[in-house]
Amino acid sequence: MVELVSVQDTDCGLSEGMIEVVATGGSGIYNYNLNEGEDQPGAVFSTLAAGVYNVTARDVLGCSAAIEVTVKNKTGLNLAFETSDAGCKSAGGAIHVIPSDGVPPYLFRMSNGNTQTSDTFAGLVQGQYNITVSDATGCEVSQAIRVSSGVRFSTEVSPIIATSCAITGCHNGAQFPDLRVFSNIRANAAMIKKLTGDRTMPENGTLTQAQINAIACWVDDGAVEN
Repeated sequence: MVELVSVQDTDCGLSEGMIEVVATGGSGIYNYNLNEGEDQPGAVFSTLAAGVYNVTARDVLGCSAAIEVTVKNKTGLNLAFETSDAGCKSAGGAIHVIPSDGVPPYLFRMSNGNTQTSDTFAGLVQGQYNITVSDATGCEVSQAIRVSSGVRFSTEVSPIIATSCAITGCHNGAQFPDLRVFSNIRANAAMIKKLTGDRTMPENGTLTQAQINAIACWVDDGAVEN
C-alpha cells in the first residue's frame, strides 16, 4: 500500500512542488517512480510543476501499488486529464484536458503543435505527450501525459510468456530467470521484447505478429502489472 505523507503546491509557471509518500505491507526495500519513469530508492519527488502524478512503489518481489497525487497551482490554473487507450499499434487514443481555477478562455497545445481552443486531442498513438494550457491572464501550465495501448499483462501477455520460451522447459523453474515470476519478467521486459521481435524467442519462432505486437506494446506501456 502507498500512502501520501505530504504534498507541497507550487506557483504558476514554477516547478517548486514536492510529493512524499510511504509504502507498507511489502517485502524488503522499495523503489519508487513517478508516472512510470525511472525507479529511485527515495520516496520524495521534488521540483515538480503543477499537475497530476501517479506514484508507484515496488518491492523486491516485484509487487507494486500506486497512488495518484495532485500538485496544485497556489495562484491559479490547474489541470486534470482523462485519457483513452490507443490500442496496440493503433491510433485510437485521446486526451481530454479539464482546466480549473484559471481565467477563461483557455488555449491548448500539444508538444510543439498549433494552439487550439478545443480541450481534446484525438487520434493518438501509444506514447507520452506534453500538454500546455494557458488562460486569459497568461498563466501557463504544462504536463506530460501518457496514452497507453491498453494491453493487459494478466490476460494478453502472461499467457504468451507462460507457453512460449526460447529454451524448452524454461517455465518449470529450471532456467534463470524463472519467467513464472512477474518481477523477473518485468526486469527482463526489454530483452523479451527484443527477442520476440526478432523471432529468436521462442526458438521455433511460432509467435504470431499480433502476439509480438502485444508484448511490445505492453513493454512500451512500462511493463506494468495490470
